Amino acid sequence: MRPVCLIVRDGWGYNENPKGNAVMAANTPNIDALKEKYPWMLIKTSGEAVGLPEGFQGSSEVGHLNMGAGRVVVQELKRIDEGFKDGSIFRNEKWTALIARWKKENSQLHLMGLLQDEGVHAHQDHLFKIMKRARMEFPQGRIVIHPFLDGRDTPPRSTLEYIAKLNKVMQEVGNCRIGTVMGRYYAMDRSRDWKLTDLAYNCIVNAEGRRADSAEAAVKESYRKDKTPDGVEMYDEYIPPYIIGDYDGVHDGDCVFHFNYRQDRAIQLSMAFVEEDYPGNRHRRPEVKYLGFTRYYDEFNDYLMGAMGSGGSMNNLLGEVISQAGLRQLRISETQKFRHVTSFFNGKATTPYPLEDQVEIKSDIDPAAYASHPEMEAFTITDELIKRLQNNPYAFILVNYPNGDMVGHTGDFDAAKKAVEVVDECIGKLVPRLLELDAHILITADH
Repeated sequence: MRPVCLIVRDGWGYNENPKGNAVMAANTPNIDALKEKYPWMLIKTSGEAVGLPEGFQGSSEVGHLNMGAGRVVVQELKRIDEGFKDGSIFRNEKWTALIARWKKENSQLHLMGLLQDEGVHAHQDHLFKIMKRARMEFPQGRIVIHPFLDGRDTPPRSTLEYIAKLNKVMQEVGNCRIGTVMGRYYAMDRSRDWKLTDLAYNCIVNAEGRRADSAEAAVKESYRKDKTPDGVEMYDEYIPPYIIGDYDGVHDGDCVFHFNYRQDRAIQLSMAFVEEDYPGNRHRRPEVKYLGFTRYYDEFNDYLMGAMGSGGSMNNLLGEVISQAGLRQLRISETQKFRHVTSFFNGKATTPYPLEDQVEIKSDIDPAAYASHPEMEAFTITDELIKRLQNNPYAFILVNYPNGDMVGHTGDFDAAKKAVEVVDECIGKLVPRLLELDAHILITADH
């Protein structure tokens, strides 16, 4: 049987405008030669084509979900919007249980998540709707907001605009305050750097960290005084954890709602709140009622909406069909995109299918330093994949090169250009070996 290899160049986009276009500026002789010899076409990876509301950008998660399903998958953003519209979110028994606990304890309701309007991991409109509904349900209840600052899917220094909108809604709702602010680098780590998660958790729960009189003051102070981990001018993603005013932490009986709906970057912080066996160093674990917007991982039961309907229960996915046919398959990438080629491609289920080999190339590079290491682990991925092709054991191979996405997010044009060239070099090494196996080769991007 001829193997099929799907090569995903993560974040490798197409734009005819040369301004800021690292893909166009890069030297890509291998991709150029392949495009000359073989047919190619453009695909749309945003909006309704991938199950999002029209006008919203795609992402690595969305792209892999759709590719793995072989059909348009309605994404959480759209499902949640519909849930707010028809009222089903606030009729959900887990929401009503959260509110009942809040009222019974007369405690604090903590709302934490990414503050932005791009809709990749969360959307501020969801937060605002939750705040207003919570106030309607418990007029005198105390609400504490913990905004995670973006600067990655939004402009690098845009968070003050979002905080201003949040302040306006807090004034409308009443008895609301901001408890902490911090960049998503800390609160949304997915690379198992538990020290980052610890800093986020201990700031929110134990009020440990810097202090500022207001969220705006915290952001401005960090802009003025700090550098990012790789030594450049501070921007929103990397702002360290700040305690605002006299906020004194999370207490027994409090309720916590995590309004991020995308799973991968909500796992670690949620584990800090709910798991007995937590790999990090949390200084205190109060007894709280915790609820996430979606099912962040298979063992997580405190969620409002099941991922894709019921937590990884989509049927007739590509990997599933291959497995049912008794064929072996391989999924390979480095740490930052390993979950994408495995869980997301499998409809967010985390258990591999029978005969599915999963290979994670461990990455020890701090994401903040990718501009200094645009090659990431691409060469190691390529070498490992070629080694595993020696006996041609696989009917299907999925490989993801994260460089375009991860290095592109640094905003360093020269580094992004180099990242593109590294991926091109790896494809130039991998494709000839696949052709020796008479493989079908699909080279694409997820967004």
